[in-house]
Amino acid sequence: MKHFLKNLLQLVLSPANGWEDIAAEDVRPEQIDAKGFYPLTFVTALSVFVSALYSRHVEVFGLCLQALVTGLSYFLSYFVGTFALSLFVEPLLNGRYDEERCKTYTLYIVGMLAAIKTVVNCLPVSYVMLFFLPFYVALVEWKGVRYLDIKESRVGIFMILAIFGILVPPFLIDFLFSQII
Repeated sequence: MKHFLKNLLQLVLSPANGWEDIAAEDVRPEQIDAKGFYPLTFVTALSVFVSALYSRHVEVFGLCLQALVTGLSYFLSYFVGTFALSLFVEPLLNGRYDEERCKTYTLYIVGMLAAIKTVVNCLPVSYVMLFFLPFYVALVEWKGVRYLDIKESRVGIFMILAIFGILVPPFLIDFLFSQII
């Protein structure tokens, strides 16, 4: 997980250099998800319980359900994002579709969202601050177009796909599960 978090921090501090470092490492997505993304998703789900320290009227059962929804939303978002890229990204590429790079790209973007959610769960911050953080994640997505080898003329279409295919699903899944529960 240390290696995954180091790469996430590199993406936050310098997105273009972060994607270059990830490309140079050439680590298989199965290692990234098993050693980095899944543990981070678990920590994100557990971070929901920290909100009980600064919130009033908190029920243990409600926190357990919220932790389950939080963990599931990021876990499922990885698969939704990978599926969206596998369906639509090939015509936008200069070369052939590289499934491992698309999985890695999705893991780091969803992982960044999970890390943001973990920090937000641990700190009593207002939701106004949360509104702007996904815009920065979209910037990181944009800096990753060279990592995926997207055609220059298709970057705009790719960004629409990346935003609706990778960035929106965690929020949408969280919202849908929260409405059901």
